[in-house]
Amino acid sequence: MGHRRNQDHYGRKAKADGYAARSVYKLEEVHKRFNVIPRNGRVLDLGCSPGSWSNYVKQVGGADTHLVGIDLTEVGGYRGQQFIESVFDVPIDSLREALGGGADLVMSDMAQATTGNRFTDHVRQIELAEQARVLAAALLVPGGNFVVKVFEGEDARALVERIRGDYTKTKRVKPKAVRKESVEFFVVGIGRKA
Repeated sequence: MGHRRNQDHYGRKAKADGYAARSVYKLEEVHKRFNVIPRNGRVLDLGCSPGSWSNYVKQVGGADTHLVGIDLTEVGGYRGQQFIESVFDVPIDSLREALGGGADLVMSDMAQATTGNRFTDHVRQIELAEQARVLAAALLVPGGNFVVKVFEGEDARALVERIRGDYTKTKRVKPKAVRKESVEFFVVGIGRKA
């Protein structure tokens, strides 16, 4: 992802607050609205690089929060256990073992490098979000929460409906920190059904 010449308010704030990315404020808003981060729970961070979401979870959730992250890029000084591979390749049993049981929160800010072709980018993003949904469905404890980034497009509604079937409450959110021109939004699944 190329650096934008003029950092916006959230970019400057992230730097001042010691976070590696402005995306942390998307998670912060989701948490403030829906209380998704467990206290000292087990959290799986899909697409964990550069580490801002994991750091925020540790800060809000407490020192005993058990973090497992997956990303193709290694996060230096990651505050949990990181798998440096694709989310399509990590076996569910390995993730459950690393978590020490079921997850209380599965969160995904994953995105492919965008091509500029809106349809191609949408399809790739939906594939990632669907894999996040599959992992959350397999790993979350009953009552657990799910947060996933999705790109607007023709397949988004069906994905949201699949997510809705797994949770007591499902919300579609476009946090203030999402750039106005962006097609991204987040789906928040609250209370994984048993």
